Amino acid sequence: MKFIILGCGSSLGVPKSNGDFGKCDPREKKNYRTRCSALIKTKKNTILIDTSPDLRMQLLNNDIKKIDKVLYSHMHADQTHGINDLRIFFMKNKKTIPVYADKPTMKYLLTSFSYCFKKTFQNYPPILDLNLIKEKMHIQENKKKIIIDSIKVKHGKINSICYRINKKLAYISDVSEIEKKNFHFFK
Repeated sequence: MKFIILGCGSSLGVPKSNGDFGKCDPREKKNYRTRCSALIKTKKNTILIDTSPDLRMQLLNNDIKKIDKVLYSHMHADQTHGINDLRIFFMKNKKTIPVYADKPTMKYLLTSFSYCFKKTFQNYPPILDLNLIKEKMHIQENKKKIIIDSIKVKHGKINSICYRINKKLAYISDVSEIEKKNFHFFK
C-alpha cells in the first residue's frame, strides 16, 4: 500500500495566485505547494481523500488512472472544489464513484454540486454516489482488508474528519483541536 500526499498547502496554496509566498522561500522547490488531497493506493483500490481545486494537476503529476472511492474530511472549498475532476473517471468506467462524508459535508456537496449526484435539466448523468461516512470502514483488498477509521477533530467552528488507515497511519488535513478521548487513536 502507498499513501501519497497529493497536496499539503494552505487554502490559497503556495505561492498564492498573486505570487505571494508569505514567509516561504521561493528558491526552495518544496515551498511550491498545492491544496490538500491525499491518496491511498493499493493493487486493487485507489481511494482519494478530498478533491482540492488543484486535483487535476495532482492526479496528472502522480499518474493516477482510476479512482474507486472518495473520502471527504470536511466541507471547505479547498477540500471540495475539485470535485468536477472526478467526471473523467465516471466517463471511463460508466459507473458512479462512491463518495463518503459526514452529514454537514454531504449537505454542502448536495447543495453546491447537485449535478454530480442527480440528473439535472442539462441531462448530465450523476457521476457520484453519496454515502454517510462510518466510524469504521472495511475495504476488501484481495484476501486482506483495509480498515479506515474516521475520527472527528475540531477545525475552527466545524468538525473535520481524520482518517486512520490500518491503525498505522493517520491523515488530518485541517485541525485546531483533538479531544483528549481521541488521543489513543494516534499513539
